[in-house]
Amino acid sequence: MNIRFERGINKDNALLLCEWSNEQGKEFQEQWMGTQISYPLNCDKIKELENTFSIFNEGEFIGMIQEVRVDKDNIHIGRYVLNPRKTGLGFGTEALKGFVDFIFEDDNIKSVSLSVFDFNQNAKKVYEKLGFEIDEVIETPKLKYIMKRHK
Repeated sequence: MNIRFERGINKDNALLLCEWSNEQGKEFQEQWMGTQISYPLNCDKIKELENTFSIFNEGEFIGMIQEVRVDKDNIHIGRYVLNPRKTGLGFGTEALKGFVDFIFEDDNIKSVSLSVFDFNQNAKKVYEKLGFEIDEVIETPKLKYIMKRHK
């Protein structure tokens, strides 16, 4: 595995994201994009997102991740998705680990947080494996957690 990140997402890769997400359906899109972005996904909706990063393995585009917001010394990440054909092969864990390490290269950042729905237990297990712990529980409209990892 040779995971690397590139700031932004070009149009061809945005089209791939739309294809992957729309093939999986509305619930899948909500899982990785949240409820603020309406279904179906299109390039214009991706283009509007700020602080996005493309994820590559061996030069192949495999997904995206976003720095959703910076709060003092914490970066909240989200909108993390991989090509559904690449899941279960270790790419997700490796990419997230690499991205968190990349964020922590900034000495001003002391923690990284993310949100995960309770029903997405596979993702939750990956996050826990990488040192994230539940920091906050949000009950509505669907049970989800804010998980945080400190430097």
